[in-house]
Amino acid sequence: MIAGTKETSPQDGSAVRWHAMTVEEAEKALSADLRNGLTEEEARRRLSLHGPNLIREERPTHPVALFLRQFQDFTIYVLMAAALISGLLLHELIDAAVIMAIVVANAIFGFVQESRAERALLALKEMSAPTAVVVREGRAREIPASELVPGDVLVLQTGDQVPADARVFESYSMRVDESPLTGESWAVEKNPERLSDEGLPLADRRNMVYAGTHLVYGRGKALVVATGRHSEMGKIAEMIQEAGEDKTPLQKELASTGRKIALICIATCAVVFLAGILRSQEWSSMFLFSVSLAVAAIPEGLPAIVTISLALGVKRMARENALLRRLPAVETLGCANVICTDKTGTLTCNEMQVREIRLPGRPPLYVADLDAHADPVLELLLVASVACNDAYVQEGDFVGEGTEIGLLKAAIQAGIDVDEVRKRFPRLAETPFESERKMMGTLHSLPEGGMGGGLFRSPLILFVKGAPEVVIDRCSRQLLPTGVEPLDDAQKRELKEQAEEMAARALRTLALACKPLREPPLGKGLESEEQDLVFLGLTGIMDPPRPEVLDALDLCRKAHIEVVMITGDHMTTAEAVARELSILKPGKEVLSGTELAAITEDELAERVEDIAVYARVSPADKVKIVKAWKSRGKVVAMTGDGVNDAPALKYADIGVAMGVTGTDVSKEAADMVLADDNFATIVKAIREGRIIYDNIKKSIFFLLSCNVSSVVVLFLGTLISTILPMRPIQILWMNLVTNGFPALALGVDTPAPDIMIRPPRDPSESILSPRTQIMILLHGAILSLGGLAAFLTAQYALFPGQTDRIQTVTFAVLVLSQLLHSYNCRSPHYSFLELPLFDNRPLIYALSCSLTLQLLVLFTPPLMRVFGTAGIGLSGWGLVIACVIFPVILIDRMKVLVRSGKNGFEEGK
Repeated sequence: MIAGTKETSPQDGSAVRWHAMTVEEAEKALSADLRNGLTEEEARRRLSLHGPNLIREERPTHPVALFLRQFQDFTIYVLMAAALISGLLLHELIDAAVIMAIVVANAIFGFVQESRAERALLALKEMSAPTAVVVREGRAREIPASELVPGDVLVLQTGDQVPADARVFESYSMRVDESPLTGESWAVEKNPERLSDEGLPLADRRNMVYAGTHLVYGRGKALVVATGRHSEMGKIAEMIQEAGEDKTPLQKELASTGRKIALICIATCAVVFLAGILRSQEWSSMFLFSVSLAVAAIPEGLPAIVTISLALGVKRMARENALLRRLPAVETLGCANVICTDKTGTLTCNEMQVREIRLPGRPPLYVADLDAHADPVLELLLVASVACNDAYVQEGDFVGEGTEIGLLKAAIQAGIDVDEVRKRFPRLAETPFESERKMMGTLHSLPEGGMGGGLFRSPLILFVKGAPEVVIDRCSRQLLPTGVEPLDDAQKRELKEQAEEMAARALRTLALACKPLREPPLGKGLESEEQDLVFLGLTGIMDPPRPEVLDALDLCRKAHIEVVMITGDHMTTAEAVARELSILKPGKEVLSGTELAAITEDELAERVEDIAVYARVSPADKVKIVKAWKSRGKVVAMTGDGVNDAPALKYADIGVAMGVTGTDVSKEAADMVLADDNFATIVKAIREGRIIYDNIKKSIFFLLSCNVSSVVVLFLGTLISTILPMRPIQILWMNLVTNGFPALALGVDTPAPDIMIRPPRDPSESILSPRTQIMILLHGAILSLGGLAAFLTAQYALFPGQTDRIQTVTFAVLVLSQLLHSYNCRSPHYSFLELPLFDNRPLIYALSCSLTLQLLVLFTPPLMRVFGTAGIGLSGWGLVIACVIFPVILIDRMKVLVRSGKNGFEEGK
């Protein structure tokens, strides 16, 4: 039998029916070792033999094919045809060479950007690759699921996605959801027993687990028998033709817009061509001019700009610990106006910490201010919390129950040496914590000289910790700075009230006490001495909010984003945390899981905007909450980490899974995975989503408004004059230096000052909304005023009859005004003088590069001959500067006036 032979259907005569084998037979057939697993060397050999555990391994696009793909564009076809006609028919070799240079430069630009995007996508896939726990060389270890091989021993537990087909040989109440393969909604219980019927259908093979299914309960081990395309899921995938990746809504919208612009431009160019012919212009020059005008008008660089903006944005988000699994989520993030978040680990630290200590007769003490060595009473309480404690530190990690770990950490922070305490006070006996007793007691020997500043000099001491109402009732004395004093009933009531007040603030409250003993309780249990105790104090413990969450929540409020807390914790705890974080405000409600189950979806939809906290809620209830919010027209982000959270994550507009505590199933269902399980990361991702969308909008606005100005100047100039405003080669050059690097630099611009102050955008609003289209036309028209003014002034006033100089002036004005216009496009509301001028370094580099290239064309004799430019003198440059500055300043002032008018209107309402 060959190791790793795939299990196939009974119709295949060569099939290995693993379910019909005993565990021992399967182990032998695969040359496996159920106890120790494979060796690393053998695993590598099998990986090279069977290949990676991938359903379908996509081969990366070959660089040559990727480069040639850049020429598959209508605009490029037009340019190449124009170059061929210019060179072969019209013998305009220089024009043909420049056109081809622009075509190749555009292809190189697209090639570089797509290569980066593919590399970024590959890196993201590696970051999100599922993992598997296997036994190799006798040790359990986590490996990428793609490295699984037949014969591996797989360790499975609740929430895991099964990474390969495997034969179960150890099961502890293991139940598996096989609905992806069988359609059966009920989870199937698994056991290692051999099944005698070789022809059993897949759904009845109770001793097999299959790739793509997941554990909903229990744990177990299984022997991998088939991986990759040999698995049942792999065979299904092989039968399905691979579907191409859907474009995002933004990409679809831009493709549609691009087609409309292309049709308009072709019609415009046809009119220009006919107008030139009717005015007795040479058809060859008019053809080149018209083609060049089309190139200037069609924003052929737009897809590359959008792609690189998205890719770089996703990369930045990954650095912020937000891993996007689906590209459309970038667009949706900017629209999010509701975040439904878990409490534990997301809003809180997911670790218990001592927040408050109450010593008898004193005001509350806080851990940050503790110094055990300066206060004998405090030192004794902290020693008791360490001695009467089963948690410990191992190689820098805390091991034990969460509450006891919190006590250890507080003692260490206050200056207590845990190892020294346990060495000086060795434990002799103990009574463990039991739910009936609600307390724990430990007996220790005391060092010579006693402890507590000499207060206790007996050879033994009993330490007790437990529920305040139980421990306080067993105390008859209390430890004060002046010594041991009696504890009367009134003082006991006061201590219990303090404990209740702490519990009302969601603090898990423990009381600590002690009792000096002369001799051990021989013949009697330690419980017999848990009376007449000396009360030491109270400790308040809780899982505190993450320090950065308060700022993140404040940012949400400014950004008009509603935050809702959903937790399985008790209402008291949920309410306390929500109040501390200002999630629960006056007028907002707390709803329990029982109350939620008692109301209909319609009733919840009516109340949902008034409910800020859901407590004791099961994961299944999350779908109901998401539906209620979505019925109100909201864009909802939902967090989750469990298997049962998957439906809610799928149903939410943005499903957010936890990268640390989340199950594989929840990660698969999510749009985004948080590498640090931190709420603040969600807010950062929303901010980044807004920035990405804003920057893409800036690039589009810049490209289209510049193209409008070029078309208007060239179209009207051709109609009103017998001289062409610019040469075809100048038009192509203008398109290259203005539409390339500056537009890309705007795609990575720094955020606007109001990025997290304004409300979320409406998801139904087009990126080219009617208002945006009007502003594009308006900005383009204002820029074209400068170009037309320069063209006509040069023709009729400065350089009559000097075509080269007239065209040079027009050329210079259009290029320079469009380059400066990039600063106007950084914000639709703020003046470029109100924004930091030098914070977008890519834009500075892009403008410097484009400006340098333009000046070389205008002043270097060899390039002047190629591009047909001429010297224009001081008067010409004075005209150029005036016609460049005036439109840019006019657009800038117009933005400020519109903003001021809008603010004044809102204040007057």
